[in-house]
Amino acid sequence: MKLPNGFGSITHLTGNRRRPWAVRKSVDGHQKYLAFFHTYSDALSYLADYNKNFAVYAPASTTFADIYQLDMRERRRRIVSITAKNYDTAFAKCTAIANRPLLSITVADLQAVINRLQHTDVGYATQKRVRQVMHNVYKYAVKYQLLPPSGDISRFVDVDIPRRKYKKTPFITRQINRVKAIADDDKNPLSPWAKCVVMMCYSGPRPSEFLSVQKSDVKLYSRTYKIRHSKTKAGQNRLVPISKKVLAYYQWWMSHPGKTLITTCDGKPLTYSQFRRHFNAVMTAAHCHHTPHECRHTCATWLDDKGANKIAIKRILGHAIQDVTDGIYTHKNVRQLKKAIDLL
Repeated sequence: MKLPNGFGSITHLTGNRRRPWAVRKSVDGHQKYLAFFHTYSDALSYLADYNKNFAVYAPASTTFADIYQLDMRERRRRIVSITAKNYDTAFAKCTAIANRPLLSITVADLQAVINRLQHTDVGYATQKRVRQVMHNVYKYAVKYQLLPPSGDISRFVDVDIPRRKYKKTPFITRQINRVKAIADDDKNPLSPWAKCVVMMCYSGPRPSEFLSVQKSDVKLYSRTYKIRHSKTKAGQNRLVPISKKVLAYYQWWMSHPGKTLITTCDGKPLTYSQFRRHFNAVMTAAHCHHTPHECRHTCATWLDDKGANKIAIKRILGHAIQDVTDGIYTHKNVRQLKKAIDLL
């Protein structure tokens, strides 16, 4: 692609290099190397961003993948890493259109990507995420006038109707008591993981949020911990109160090595798949049938049953507050959040 005068240049360096594509630009009369990249598309994305001029891209020659990389370069600055990873995973399912010029892609081509997922029994959630990638690409192209607003054909793509495989149900008293019995039996190898189940039921984090909590963000004296990373903006950097009933469990985990609150036996952060195996083992031992996310449903249900303040519940769970009065003028401090969680 021929670039405008003064825009800079992209060259392919010889030799066996991990990042052979070099970006150069004239600075004070001298050619200066700005950065090096694995692919030409990454180099062009960087140069377009560097010049703040996206008109260099033309739908006639720019591929779906080019625009995706450009969009993600901008989007990664404002989303958490797990969301970015989910986008990349969804984009990987768009191989049929990835290297095609944007202008040559039709609605039928986009729909064919979704149809292939449907034929291979890929569910609604993944289909929806792939369609969101399509929306992002075309929205970006329209934003920077690479396409007219009418050129956004992603809005015509259909996905399956969502079908829940099962209804999420909270733990009942008998079930949580059986889990607590395992948690309190220090001789039981499942005790640490049963503690986690009870801790999650009494504070309501998403599993990914719970596993990412740092020990430095747990304050035992004030009975709070901070969730810094969440899938939603409302859930980020929120303080979660620790119930008196499970404070000893937090103390137990805090006494073990590792940066994160929940770790492997050698102090390394626990992955979701590792945690899920331990969780399932606890469910089997306690004769329960629940998922990790149902701990969150349990907390929400308990708080509602105990008549906790609705704004306090939303603050604890990290839900967005839609009402202007509640969102702006109602402030729930830590003391009030602990008062709500201590109702359990």
